Amino acid sequence: MVNNKCDSVIKDKNIYDNNNCKRINTFIASDLAEVEKICTSEGTLNSQSQMMESKKMFTLINCKLKDNNAKKPNCQYEGILLTNRKLLVQCDNNNRPVHFGGYIAEPGF
Repeated sequence: MVNNKCDSVIKDKNIYDNNNCKRINTFIASDLAEVEKICTSEGTLNSQSQMMESKKMFTLINCKLKDNNAKKPNCQYEGILLTNRKLLVQCDNNNRPVHFGGYIAEPGF
C-alpha cells in the first residue's frame, strides 16, 4: 500500500478531516485479529500513555499529505513503510481496540 495506494485507500474509505484532506493517516498492515490481541493476551499497560502496548512488532504505513494546501478531492499522499513498531491502542470495556494512539520504534529502527 506504499506510495500511490495511500491516495486510493484514503479516498475509498472516505478518510478526511472535517471534509478536508487529512494531513497524516497511519494504517496497520496486519490482520484485525492480531491487533485485537493487544487488548488481551498480547499487550501490557503502558504507564506513560495509559494505553495498551503491543508485545509484538507490527508494520505500519504512514501516509503523509504531500501538499498541506491541497483540498478534497485532490489529496495526494506519500506512503512511508515503518517496520518493527510496537503499537499503543486504547481498548474498550469489551477488550477491543477503539483508538490507535501511536507507535514505539525499537532502538535502531
